[in-house]
Amino acid sequence: MEEIENMDSLDIANADLLTRAHTYLNNPIYSVHLTPWKLYFDGSKTDVASGARINLEDPLGIRHCYSFQLDFQCTNNRAEYEALIVGLEILVELRIQSVEILGDSMLVLKQIAGEYKCLSPSLAVYLVAARNLLTKFREATWEHIPKEENFASNELAQVATGIQMPEDCVQRIIEIGKKSLPSVLTIGMEIDVNSAIIT
Repeated sequence: MEEIENMDSLDIANADLLTRAHTYLNNPIYSVHLTPWKLYFDGSKTDVASGARINLEDPLGIRHCYSFQLDFQCTNNRAEYEALIVGLEILVELRIQSVEILGDSMLVLKQIAGEYKCLSPSLAVYLVAARNLLTKFREATWEHIPKEENFASNELAQVATGIQMPEDCVQRIIEIGKKSLPSVLTIGMEIDVNSAIIT
């Protein structure tokens, strides 16, 4: 701040301000907005097996798809969390800084947002693991989408559980991995189940 002693100096200050404003308008400063990666996730459980599916869409719109058969006791909600955690782990490994998470599991997304309480000890460890991974991103958003919009993830989560492909599908090459341990065990979490309940 400069102290203005008389009107002449005020006119000079205004003229200088107008000159600088004119310069900025003719030479705009451009900001860069980074397009986030999109993470579509879905989990599925049948009487036979459980599956997790992740679709990662890079800023150019190219999709990278992963499907896992979960070879351990799993509920549908745990399968949903498995898919989310595996997807986040992949993005962290790729050093992605910005992610938009899209899924059809209202429960998982509302728990992540803190809108739903997590009273299940078996889900609480998944919630803590997911939130820990989210801290590794500069920017993370999440949105609930209808199952129809999450079709690719849902379809291959079901394929991973052993469901047959539709009759009109002649050939499809799909690589399915197998996970023998829950994600919360493989990332080395040591959590007291009693203190992990989120209220």
